[in-house]
Amino acid sequence: MVVVEITNVCNLQCVHCPFCLISQEPGYRPRHMAWPLYKKIVDEVSLFPGTIFRLLCDGEPLCHPRFIEMIRYAKMQGLAPVNFITNGLLMDESRATAVLEAGVEAVEFSLDAFCKETYERIRKGSNFETVMRQVNEFIQRRDALKARTKIFVSIIDQPEAEAELDAFIAYWTPRVDRVITRAYTSIRGLVDPAKIKIDPSVARWPCPDLWKRSFINVDGFAEFCVEDWHDQSIIGNINETTLQSVWCSPAYERIRTLHRQRKFQDIPYCADCLDWRARDWNYDYFLALKETLNSTQAEQPRTV
Repeated sequence: MVVVEITNVCNLQCVHCPFCLISQEPGYRPRHMAWPLYKKIVDEVSLFPGTIFRLLCDGEPLCHPRFIEMIRYAKMQGLAPVNFITNGLLMDESRATAVLEAGVEAVEFSLDAFCKETYERIRKGSNFETVMRQVNEFIQRRDALKARTKIFVSIIDQPEAEAELDAFIAYWTPRVDRVITRAYTSIRGLVDPAKIKIDPSVARWPCPDLWKRSFINVDGFAEFCVEDWHDQSIIGNINETTLQSVWCSPAYERIRTLHRQRKFQDIPYCADCLDWRARDWNYDYFLALKETLNSTQAEQPRTV
């Protein structure tokens, strides 16, 4: 999977997301990925058929002024599957139609609650009625256009919404192609670590992302951790080289080797990670996406 952060701008201030903190830091600069850089990434990914191309991370993808042009270009270059995650607030009729007509394989709406009060307490700055209407209209429009786009909705298993998990799953399962529950993460301690569900009997395992996900930030720097909001895990510059050369570099392989050997303390960035429990080798987004793309019926939710 190649994960591309096309913007570090978001229109919400969610309680489980560091954006509300990061955006207030003196060094924060709101910016969107430049078109030449994005085009270079897409063109290289097109050389590797079957690579999952995913738009997400520190910002809301639909905040990028050229978002629709970006997904169209990715599909024109033959990338598949193309998918992205959105909070849904900007998914109006025009954008929804463009996304579906572009042939995007999967769209995930990150909702994180079932009831209005809980939703607006978690997703600060959003509007429950607007988002619910637009998600349901997206479903109806997809069906009317007979588009192949699979629709996901997701919720984070956190204390604020824990009592609504069952209701969320029951409501959305018959309506969409996949309901996803995600484990809460502290994003390296940037948001409340006390909410993490910890089983002290479980020993730490190597992070599967090192073998599965290549992440490029808004400025074109490759980072070995998708949770890196402070750009401390930079391992290459895609402006100057290729994704493949970074992915296969000795520096990347050294980090993988240390993880295999469980020498996490020898990697300063990884040493104090609290979120490794949410990186499951047995079931993750890769399998959820594969199952959903190959299915004609709504899937039962599983934690990814």
